[in-house]
Amino acid sequence: MFVLPTTFMSVSHGIYQLLFLALLATAWRIYSNRFRHPLSHYPGPFFWTISRLPYAVTYAQGTLHRRVRQLHDVYGDVVRVAPDELSYRTEQAWKDIHGYSRNFPKDMRFYQTSKNKAPSVVIAPDGVHGRQKRAILRAFSERAMKSHEHLLRPFVDSLIQKLQHASTSTEGGAVDLTEWYNYIMFDFMAHELFGQSLGCLENGVNHPWVDMLFGSIKVWAFLSQSKYFPNLSWIIKTAVRLFCRDLLNHRSKKLGCIASKIPEGEGSDSSLPTFNSFLRANKGPHSTLSTEEVLSNHSFMMMAGSETTATLLSGCTFFLLKHPQVYKKLTSEIRNRFSSSTEMTFSSLANMAYLRAVLQEALRMYPPLPLGMPRVVPPGGAIISGQFVPEKTSVAVASWATYQSSSNFNTPQMFLPERWLDTGPGDNDVKGAMQPFSVGPRACPGKNLAFGEASLILARLIWEFDLELSPQCSSWANQRAYIIWDKGPLLIKLTPRI
Repeated sequence: MFVLPTTFMSVSHGIYQLLFLALLATAWRIYSNRFRHPLSHYPGPFFWTISRLPYAVTYAQGTLHRRVRQLHDVYGDVVRVAPDELSYRTEQAWKDIHGYSRNFPKDMRFYQTSKNKAPSVVIAPDGVHGRQKRAILRAFSERAMKSHEHLLRPFVDSLIQKLQHASTSTEGGAVDLTEWYNYIMFDFMAHELFGQSLGCLENGVNHPWVDMLFGSIKVWAFLSQSKYFPNLSWIIKTAVRLFCRDLLNHRSKKLGCIASKIPEGEGSDSSLPTFNSFLRANKGPHSTLSTEEVLSNHSFMMMAGSETTATLLSGCTFFLLKHPQVYKKLTSEIRNRFSSSTEMTFSSLANMAYLRAVLQEALRMYPPLPLGMPRVVPPGGAIISGQFVPEKTSVAVASWATYQSSSNFNTPQMFLPERWLDTGPGDNDVKGAMQPFSVGPRACPGKNLAFGEASLILARLIWEFDLELSPQCSSWANQRAYIIWDKGPLLIKLTPRI
């Protein structure tokens, strides 16, 4: 009879022991996360409360925004979406997490940090953030807004000319407005920051830098999730860098190109690009940026100042054309208000209540950032939406889920701009639950500029063309999201009025 060697049997026995201990440790971890964790009394689906994996997989698939909304519909205003993370959908949560009297640092596992030594205003610690934001706020003053408007006008004129040509040279007159909105906004922001456009409008194609940016969104999604799994992080990062080597190398080269185009100098020199002329103004050591900080912030603002407004315009155009009565009413307001497109200004458009309501409702239906931006509860814990939350918990207000909740808005799936009018049907809506620009000291300072840009571009488009949604884009808004929306073509038939 064959007898296994004693050494082999000892090794096998040792392996079985290790497997048993591993299973025991896993079982204990599952039990602890579900029943003994400080967040165990918060509701949530079983597998999400015992492991970060369901959250990470759903996020990587681009469906987290939809799944979180479903979870809130089942479990209520606060849901435990991971062992150490809570998701909210209330107005009070915005105040408790992001308010001026709060000190919730950002959960840096979620955010992509720059290789540049200096952090941008998005991820800078409080002291540095305050100094950077004071410098950046100069670029959004009343005087600065007039400069931005003056610079934007020729880009809008160019957009209209290009669309007139495209509408008559394409079959059926349909053009992809998702692309054209990107062209104008990236060109405009490049001119604001570097003094020259990217040539997207002129050439009718994205600049390689823009293609790189959109191509890297999914890469960022995978890399951000790797931080939640420290034991596997190096494997995930190695795999991403191996399969996305060309994209990451291209990104590094483009960042270097950006650095070489940032003008040096101080003051409101007219030779500086518009944004830089305000950013570089010497106002003392408590509101200045170093060269490295300018680089970090320029890279961020190229994205934040262009893609988000382009997304607002795309979403607004889609929902307008899906609701003919709204489109007809807005068209009538714009065409009856002005006798010439030259009369359209940031200030005159800001006084058009229905136009502003349409943009507000578009932000509710299709916020540029559909996911929550996680913060960490500080030492000692905090009260959020009336309940105590222990320290080190990751917390976020899930934007899209919050805006689509019937606990905040009546008929939330309906595109209803009238809800934002003083005499509209939105008296019972919890309007404070919608904060697309966030709240508190880290709120986006570009709100007025974004509304000005979107109002001018949309009004000019409606003034110059009759618009019709292509039937193949009837479900355009049903998209995946990786930090931002993964937008598809938005084909619109444009018929010149003259």
